[in-house]
Order: sequence, then C-alpha cells, then structure tokens
Amino acid sequence: MNLATVIDGIHSVGPAWEKRSAMADEAGCIDTENAADIRSIGAARLLQPNDFGGAQSTIENHMRAVAAAGEYCMATSWCLAVWSAHGWMLAQMPLEGQNEIWSDPTNLVSASIVPKNHFRQEGDDVIVSGRFGFGSGCDHAPWLSVGGLLEGDQPSPVICALPAEDVIIDHKSWNVVGLRGTGSKDLVVAEEVAVPSHRVLHVSQTMTRRAPGQLHYGGPLYTCPWRTTAILVLAAPVIGAAKAAVRRFQERIDDHFLVALASTQRHDPAAGYRLAESTAEIQAAELLLYDAAARLDQLGGVEEVDPVLNASIIRDCGWGVRSLARAVDRLYEASGANAMREDEPIQRIWRDVNAARSHAILTWDHAANMYSKALLENI
Repeated sequence: MNLATVIDGIHSVGPAWEKRSAMADEAGCIDTENAADIRSIGAARLLQPNDFGGAQSTIENHMRAVAAAGEYCMATSWCLAVWSAHGWMLAQMPLEGQNEIWSDPTNLVSASIVPKNHFRQEGDDVIVSGRFGFGSGCDHAPWLSVGGLLEGDQPSPVICALPAEDVIIDHKSWNVVGLRGTGSKDLVVAEEVAVPSHRVLHVSQTMTRRAPGQLHYGGPLYTCPWRTTAILVLAAPVIGAAKAAVRRFQERIDDHFLVALASTQRHDPAAGYRLAESTAEIQAAELLLYDAAARLDQLGGVEEVDPVLNASIIRDCGWGVRSLARAVDRLYEASGANAMREDEPIQRIWRDVNAARSHAILTWDHAANMYSKALLENI
C-alpha cells in the first residue's frame, strides 16, 4: 500500500461517493458503502504502523489522500481524515492495546478527545463515563476513543479506547447546518466502564515522546508534535471541497442565465475573474498546506522542536483554510438564487467548507494567536 494506490482507489470510487453525498447530508451520516470502500482501499491506513500492514507513511501523504477524497464528498473526506488521525494517535498507546484494536487491521477508529469529562483511576484501570461531543464517523467505527482528565493532584489528559458496544451513539445530537454527512454525534458512556491500562494513552507522554508506541516505533511519524498534527490533518478535506466548488461552478456556467446581461454566465467577464482568482487562491493554499505538512514531517525527526517553526505550521493551516473558504465564498456569491436549492451541490459544498473553517482549531484567530505568542516569546 502506498499513496499512489490509495489515490487511484479513491478516484475509482469517488464518483459513487459524489452521487451519495446528498443522501449523506440528509441522513446525517455517510453511506456504509463509503466506509467499506475506505477499508478496502486502505485509505485510512497511511498513518497506521507497518506492524499491522499499514503504510506508516507521512502526514503529507495522508493529507494528499484526504484532499483527493474531498473532491467527491467532503463528509467522507472528513471522516477519512479523523479515522486516520485517530489511528495515528492510538499507534502511540501500549502495544497490547494496538493489537486488540487492530485484530482486524482495517478497523476504523472514531473519537471525541477534548478532555471535558473527569475520569478516575481504579487499580490499573481508568473508569470512564459521560457524554462526549463530535464523534465524526462514529456510525462506522468498531472502536471509539474518548478523552478526559484523569483525576489527581494535577489532572492529566488521557484518551481511552472502547469497543463500540460499550458506547451509545446519540443519533439525535447531530442537527447542524454544515458537515451534516460526517455524523459527528455525541458518544455516551451512560454507565461507568473500566478501561484497562493497555487501552489508555497518556497525552503527557506523547509530548515528551515517551508514549509506548513512540518508544516502539521511533520517529519520525509518531514523534511529530501532537497538537500541531491534530490541527493540520483537518485542513485537507477543505482542499478537495474547494476544487469541487470550482468544478461545479464551471458545470453550471452555461445554464446560469443572467437577466442583467440577457445571456448566460459564460459571457460575463466577472465570472471569469472570479474563477481566475479562486483557482489561484486554491492552488496557493494547497501548496502552503502541503509545505506545512512537509515541515511537520521533518519536525518528527529532530531532537528539539523549534517552537516558532512549529507555530508557523499552525499559522499556515489557519491561513490556508481561510483562503480556501474565501475562494468558495467568491464562487457561491455569484451562483445565483438557484444555488440555494437543496439538490444543488454547490450550496452543500459552501456549507461544509464554512462549517470546517469555524472549527475551533482551524480558525485564523486561533492560528494567528498561536503563532504570535510563539514568535514574541522567542524574541
């Protein structure tokens, strides 16, 4: 398995994903066949360890594959991004836990890792309960991870992996405007569940590169800066979706009649200007984001991470996502009233892209703040 075969596989099934994208938007979940395609192609295994038949590749390769998926269905692309990224996280937990999770190496992992709930230690187990939001792709994942703060003198964040049967998915919790098809529903552990230590990842260990999986595999993939990786991988779906918006704008240009010109949009110079500016902006953002990924891959192999260089990756992620969203906004603004119809793909792409750009870790405000702090602290 390598990037080329994964991308070829995505392009082979992508047209079917595109046809089912409206159904995913309505159902609040991508189709089972899309998830099955991802498993058969191995698209979520580019960041999986070689020990389980994964490619153990690079963050950049992961992003390129996810972006290719986004050209057909942003919801499917988003699910692919999180399944792969959460697998990357769990590759850092104890090996016994990895062997359990990947007893079927094609297993997908969904997660809600923001540590809002408090867990407690009992012997070697961590006792987990609570409600956990935004479990993207949870309907199709045999394993679900949840994040919390382990109680103690200094509460520390942990991620605990649970089999899907230990978790209730609240299907009514996902009622949103954009990214509907991702099925990012609440995960509920109603009764306390004891999670054995081999399925617990202590996030503090990952920061110092002392997590069990990091020690086992070494660098550079699993020693990339944790938080930066979690941020950057979510930018990739927006690249593909922006390209899909350009394609759809072009497809509609001969049918979009402009009353003011008494002609179709093809004959409107302003439409050409919008296409030129948006395509240039998309290409610039794409190059910037892949360069950021390449820099992140390099940071995984250095002994000491330069904080400003690390923060520049977060900065470029926020800038790139904002640029991609602006490119889509520019095209949607000129798409006319018919673009608002439910059966028109460009409105769904516009909603999905703007939902992504509002994600707390993808906003330009967050990115600029992280970079400026790092820069000023090192002057």
